[in-house]
Amino acid sequence: MMKLFLASLFSVALLCSAATTARAQESQDLQKKQTELERQRLDLEKKALDLQRRELELEKMRQELQARESGQSLSMNLSGDLLFDYEKATLKPAAEEALKKVAVVLSQFPESKVTVEGYTDAKGGKAVNLPLSRERASTVSEWLVKNGGVNAANITAAGRGEENPIAPNENPDGSDNPAGRALNRRVTIVVAKPAAPAP
Repeated sequence: MMKLFLASLFSVALLCSAATTARAQESQDLQKKQTELERQRLDLEKKALDLQRRELELEKMRQELQARESGQSLSMNLSGDLLFDYEKATLKPAAEEALKKVAVVLSQFPESKVTVEGYTDAKGGKAVNLPLSRERASTVSEWLVKNGGVNAANITAAGRGEENPIAPNENPDGSDNPAGRALNRRVTIVVAKPAAPAP
């Protein structure tokens, strides 16, 4: 009788143990599913953030390049201060990011003629400004050929010195205008778009 009782007790214990194991397994499965769902949610959030970042980068690129499109050409202005140190014609490390964006735009017009024009402010005089603007234009055009996939036969560099200012170098009272001069220190990239085929 005692043996029968012990056997029954042992069976009940086994059943309880099996039920506990099953519940533990269910709990583990549920935990795994929750972890997987959480991972998927985080992945989706990351993708949404990446998309937002790309949209912001495109908008920033559009603003940085200040692209102005006319019937026959596309013109992009890049700040000389962004590209070069004072009185230098060597590209700053940060300039490469801006030029990569220019290269993306130029890749849309692989057959077009591209002119890179260097400009300075009015300080320093023509003897300094003209050669500096030429060197800067050459540096940018060489970078675009070497790193931006632009065909060397389609690109020319020109130094314009202090001509064609886009802002006053001096204030109306004759005093210096640093903000205006900063705008004039620039590199302009002009893309002559191919003529549309005749209808």
